Amino acid sequence: MLKRYLQKISKKAFSREASYDDHFFLVTVFLSFWFTFINAVSNLLIGLHGIVTIWTAAMSGLFIPIFFLGRHSQKKIRKFARSLFFVTVVISLNAMWVYNGGSKSPSPVIFVALMALIIYFNPKPGSPVISIFLSLNIVLLLIVEWHFPRLIVSYESEQQRILDYIVVIVYLFAAVIPTLAYAKRKLTREKEEAEKDNQEKSAYLANMSHEIRTPMNAIVGFTELLQHDGLSDKEQKEYVSIIRQNSELLLTLINDILDLSKLEANLVEKHLSSFSIQSLFTQIYNAHITQARKSGLFLETDLPVNLKNAIIKSDRTLFFQVFSNLITNALKVTHEGDVRFGVRKKKDKLSFFVFDTGPGIPREQQKRIFERFSQLNPNSKTKEKTDGVGLGLSICKAILELLGGSIKLHSEVNKGSTFIFSFPESIIQFYSHTICEEKEQCNIPN
Repeated sequence: MLKRYLQKISKKAFSREASYDDHFFLVTVFLSFWFTFINAVSNLLIGLHGIVTIWTAAMSGLFIPIFFLGRHSQKKIRKFARSLFFVTVVISLNAMWVYNGGSKSPSPVIFVALMALIIYFNPKPGSPVISIFLSLNIVLLLIVEWHFPRLIVSYESEQQRILDYIVVIVYLFAAVIPTLAYAKRKLTREKEEAEKDNQEKSAYLANMSHEIRTPMNAIVGFTELLQHDGLSDKEQKEYVSIIRQNSELLLTLINDILDLSKLEANLVEKHLSSFSIQSLFTQIYNAHITQARKSGLFLETDLPVNLKNAIIKSDRTLFFQVFSNLITNALKVTHEGDVRFGVRKKKDKLSFFVFDTGPGIPREQQKRIFERFSQLNPNSKTKEKTDGVGLGLSICKAILELLGGSIKLHSEVNKGSTFIFSFPESIIQFYSHTICEEKEQCNIPN
């Protein structure tokens, strides 16, 4: 129950983009707010000095703007929020020491908890310096209490002191300790994800190095062969053809790597415009019909009547790139039959698709088909060896996520594949509703 509660708070109150330190700081401020609020109420109920109740209530209110400053997008303001938080807590603890029983109150326990937090956050001028300062602060308070006991506002009764301790200890065990456990799990999870990212990055660089070397070796090797005397015209044409093919492969690889790197680094900007689906499909068809005819395949568009005049708002260039990658892949792997692309409007989604009658993709390989450098295993049931380096589908997925869409695959071996990418219907600016979208013939082919 506590775990679900913390997760719910984390999703609603804390920024998803926040770093681990920022996230934990917000959790700390949030818990500090509840601690001072509960203390103010409990102080009122057990009859502590009025100043103590007012002070804890004021602290509770001050933690609210600190929390929102800690969520600010600017780093300087977030740092200011941390400094303000620690200064506020130190001043408040000194005041609480004087007006709430001194060393006989829970104030020393709270001081120790604060020192632990400071060591964790390590704010400027550094945790050792601040820890020494707080230690001297406690010593000074003890000396003042020793020499000037009348300055300390004592508890009215032993029972009141014990009740005050109970409130603090219960809160520590009920909220602070579980939160530290939650923070530890989150830190461990982020560390594991970072290690996984490093491994993937290393594998990415290794694959990239290998894939670049392969066409480069062919280009260099056959360029040297062309320099030899006595080559026939047939051999020269063959070598030039191999050099050209590998040059095109190398250029495609470099473009794909640059595109994927830009997408993953959030350097690609969306240029939204309004355009009709019909005009987009015409552009796509004209760009790929020649390749389809060379392969002896039929290229078909599937545009329902109710969507012929539909207008959508998105990035047309990126939309075209997704379709182009999917259709090019489909034309490569399909040896007979047809490749079809289209769209469906169903309920609250607009779904585009690319369907082919190719060899299909085995179920065990479908889970990783959108990963970088993922290619079909040539020893699989399809017995297909596809050209390329396996970046096209990764790029499609990244583009669609940028545009606010998602992609999935339906495929059966020896029956074909369908890539479906969907968007919320909010991208539609206009379309003519007909009964077609309720009928079975409007379903996306599987």
